[in-house]
Amino acid sequence: MVADASAVGSPAGRSSWWLAAPILALGLAVLGWMYYPTFASIVAIWNRSDTFAHGFLIVPIVLFLLFLKRDEVLPLEPRPAWWALLPLLGLALLWVAGELVGVLSVRQFAAVLMIPALFWLVLGSAITWRLQFPLAYLLFAVPFGEFLVPPMMDLTADFTVTAVQLTGIPVYRDGLYFDLPTGRWSVVEACSGVRYLIASVALGTLYAYLMYRSPWRRLVFVGVSIVVPIVANGLRAYMIVMIGHLSDMRHAAGVDHLIYGWIFFGVVIALMFAIGALWREDMDAPAPGRDAAASGGPRGPQRAGAFAGAAVLAVVLASAAPLYAGWMNQRDLGPVVALGTGPLAPAGWQALEDQDAAWEPGYRGARDGRGGLVTAADGGAAVGMHVLFYREQYRHGNMVGWANTLAGRDRAGEWSQSRRGRVALEGYPNPERFLLNGPGQQLLVWRWYWVDGRLTTLPHEVKAREALNRLLGGRDDAALVVLYAPLASGPDAAEAALRAYAADALPELLEQLDRVARQ
Repeated sequence: MVADASAVGSPAGRSSWWLAAPILALGLAVLGWMYYPTFASIVAIWNRSDTFAHGFLIVPIVLFLLFLKRDEVLPLEPRPAWWALLPLLGLALLWVAGELVGVLSVRQFAAVLMIPALFWLVLGSAITWRLQFPLAYLLFAVPFGEFLVPPMMDLTADFTVTAVQLTGIPVYRDGLYFDLPTGRWSVVEACSGVRYLIASVALGTLYAYLMYRSPWRRLVFVGVSIVVPIVANGLRAYMIVMIGHLSDMRHAAGVDHLIYGWIFFGVVIALMFAIGALWREDMDAPAPGRDAAASGGPRGPQRAGAFAGAAVLAVVLASAAPLYAGWMNQRDLGPVVALGTGPLAPAGWQALEDQDAAWEPGYRGARDGRGGLVTAADGGAAVGMHVLFYREQYRHGNMVGWANTLAGRDRAGEWSQSRRGRVALEGYPNPERFLLNGPGQQLLVWRWYWVDGRLTTLPHEVKAREALNRLLGGRDDAALVVLYAPLASGPDAAEAALRAYAADALPELLEQLDRVARQ
């Protein structure tokens, strides 16, 4: 296929780079200045977290990949692509939404994606198409993936316990803890393997791009780079447990098990790359590129005016988002009133007097709350409830976030929680069920979130509704709704008491939350 002659550099065409390159550099500088706190937060996470330390390599890799593309793009003539204003506007709104509801990862993704959008706006479709992989690789700079830690911890525990049992060694498991005859083990966050997975995917994607020409081979290798670290982490955990067991806990029971883990992971990744090299295609001629060249057009002052217009519009869009978010965050959304105090005791229930709540959720930043213990008027197991109401979360603290858990991050030594599926509850979203272990007691806990007048169990729905409300000038009102029952009387009695209380109390509670939100 022959490239469009209008896209191929002539002496006049190549001179457009003298306009496009400074304007692109100016746009990137403005982007970095206006979104400096967001980019600084990315670097701060690289610096403090071993999981995302590879982020320091992403920008040099991207610059190197752009350098490799120089002979392919320099003959093309830069031409502003006005359609790029639409994704720029969308990303600006996405950043504002992330800022208004305090979701750092949304702000980070939006700010990083503005960079390829700016390339597209200034340089045009033909050039940006040929730079698509280097620009897309910037996404690996965003520290994202910590949400995988809990499921990866569960998967690691499942794999390890199953492998130990298949070896013929008796093992007793309680959540993420398991006991062997020689000692007790637990799967902590560092053992989840998320850092191995993220590093493997970043390296595997780069390797696939450099070593293969076929899209299918690239996709297969990226898929392998996802599966291999997950399996390797399970094998790593199993080997560490076996080393500790066979050495009577003299080896692999302390910091050295992390060293063993990294050595094993390095060997596995090296083998993966060595096997992948058997099907390498990097020596083959590249496949024909897309002939999406820019059309011809006027040169000279009119061309300079187009670049100047693109620069002005990009600066306006980049500047408007932080300014709007800052203005919105200065607004006073008012106090929280009329939530009430103590437990909600509908007809047929009575509050337990002079008795402290057995437990409080480890959620911080609420503007108001109520809770306590109740019991049915005709007797039965005690039931507890807690409602925490959130408003102006950007200022006081977010309800949905890493720091807030039922057990409480700040009291991890006292309380632990494990998820126990969902409860089938007619008329309401099926709540999440948790088992909490604390000082001398166990609790069965149901959890919902309330937002926009409805209950939900989906954190992402909560954030999306909060963001939409804030973008439209409204509040970010939300509430945590928790019911719990001690397991002292048995799980069946606790479950029955929770069902009875939910049926009687939730209608009144939802009406009260609606009244609070309207005031």
